Amino acid sequence: MSPTEHPGWEDTGLEVLRTGDFEGTHLQRAGTYAVCFGATWCPPTRGFVPKFVARDGKLPARLAMADITDVDDPLWDTFRIKITPTMVVFRDGAPVARFDGRRFIGLRNADLERLSEFLRAGGPADAPGPG
Repeated sequence: MSPTEHPGWEDTGLEVLRTGDFEGTHLQRAGTYAVCFGATWCPPTRGFVPKFVARDGKLPARLAMADITDVDDPLWDTFRIKITPTMVVFRDGAPVARFDGRRFIGLRNADLERLSEFLRAGGPADAPGPG
């Protein structure tokens, strides 16, 4: 399927971020954001996003989608994204944690639990690295 055959992330109800919303690896937003980097053509991302969206309003962070559907989008290289979905947590624009997708699986429910624990704890020292 081509990217045009899949609806965009706007239908999720989450803020959709694009290249212009970042300055290098910094998100141009204040506060805490959990951002799912995803491509609409990626089956693991399409399977994961409804679970991610279901956490909206239940975590101490704003949830957003970074649309990297275009394989030439510079965010792939800027964030060294190898697998979608990948989640990055930002605090006042700075990346503070990262949850990388795994080949053929993407992210699982356990990754969402780890994200929830990280956010609720305010970011423990043993958090996954920001990249």
